Amino acid sequence: MHAISRRRAPPLAAILLCAAALLGAVLVALPARADQDDDAERVPSNAAEIYSPIERTFQRQELLPAGAVARLPQFGPAVPNAEGPMLLEDLKERLRYDDPFFRDMRVNLYLRTGYLDRENAGTPTAPPSTSQAWAGGSALGFRSGWHDGSLQLEAAVASAQPLYAPEDEGGTLLLTQDQAEVSSVAVANARLRALGQELTVGRQLVKTPYINPQDNRMIPNAVEGVALMRRRDEAQTFDYGFGYLWGFKARDSSHFVSFSNELGVPEDRGVAVAGAKIVPIAGLTVGAIDYAIPDVLNTAFAEADWIFPKLACGVQFRLSANYTDQRTIGEDLMPGAPFATSQVSGRAAASYHDATVLAALSSDGKGADLNGPFGSFPAYTVLDQLNFNNAGETTFVVGAAYDFSRLITDGLKFQARYGKGWNVIDPQTGDPQSRQNEFNVEAEYQPMSGPFKNLHVQLFYSGVRFPDNPPGRDNQPQVRGVITYLVPLL
Repeated sequence: MHAISRRRAPPLAAILLCAAALLGAVLVALPARADQDDDAERVPSNAAEIYSPIERTFQRQELLPAGAVARLPQFGPAVPNAEGPMLLEDLKERLRYDDPFFRDMRVNLYLRTGYLDRENAGTPTAPPSTSQAWAGGSALGFRSGWHDGSLQLEAAVASAQPLYAPEDEGGTLLLTQDQAEVSSVAVANARLRALGQELTVGRQLVKTPYINPQDNRMIPNAVEGVALMRRRDEAQTFDYGFGYLWGFKARDSSHFVSFSNELGVPEDRGVAVAGAKIVPIAGLTVGAIDYAIPDVLNTAFAEADWIFPKLACGVQFRLSANYTDQRTIGEDLMPGAPFATSQVSGRAAASYHDATVLAALSSDGKGADLNGPFGSFPAYTVLDQLNFNNAGETTFVVGAAYDFSRLITDGLKFQARYGKGWNVIDPQTGDPQSRQNEFNVEAEYQPMSGPFKNLHVQLFYSGVRFPDNPPGRDNQPQVRGVITYLVPLL
């Protein structure tokens, strides 16, 4: 067995510079705006910007694969879109006095490239391996205005194509497991408004703690179903949502499957979702949501998140805590059933001007590993590679971020985090498993103005260490990068 370090791979810097060069002409000619990849991975400028799952629950998603979710208010009407000049400005002008269905129509083109290179540490039964791919892709998104204030249509098609993808180095989630392209009509729905409610039917993006787009590769997760929520422009201090979702498309797949299939169950089962959140006082958000897959799995989540008012000296504090209860239900069709487990997670953060620090702790139940294949995990201890969701695991994470917009250039931010997990056990036997640590460094560039305000760049380095593994299987380094560029067509 050869050592991993002998393998030669294209350096990340060269890959990203090449991708940037390919986009260069477009960046100069078409000023627009690219926004977020995944909320949980954006570098915060202050404590108030740190990701909170319940705060973002029920938020309406912008067109994929990026959108201005981070800049929408928590409650109340959406702020005007700041995407910049449109390519079809003349057509937009001709529609200004037409029916709102056409007048307020939006058509966006998204360009994205992503690269990932990870040296997998291996397991006692599997040798070390490599996951590597460079992908390029685009998405075209359409959203109409409201016809008669009650009907809106939305659609989006997206594709990710392999640019460099060795056939035996899958697992990057940029493409399929066997390094094939990913293409899908990810969004196709109708939205109805009546009596202060919004009903969405069809393929859509939803934002909740355990089901969310997790848009940090090429194409986000998407769902098929029916969702009823309070109108976003009428929600103030109380918000809620209900739905039944029967189809799920993972970010590395072109096809929708049932939620139970994604958990390894042959029988088809969808998921019933219901939840609510309140803001009893300014800055404090409290909410809960439940996901029930009949005869398979029930997951209940609750969170309290408090952003304290900024002090006169410029210091701001934030305290957060959440809890998950997960257990098999009904006929216990899920592999390994019956089981029950849980997780409690807490976080404290503080910021002073452009600097932010945080510390987080989580503790997992011993009954089973937590399951969450439908999006990013809501625990505060999740890092770039590790979710720290193993049975019995206790995890501690510290981090610091700085916004260099005023010191170096607008939109440049850096973040570093370190997490340590221990007490992992095999839920079937109770035997202790390897400890695991992870160190992350992230650079983000997204200017708010100027010729590059349409550009969003994220670069990551993460190193995972398994100190109890034998030499040669105790380290797992990873580099990855994502560049997103948005062209507003209409």
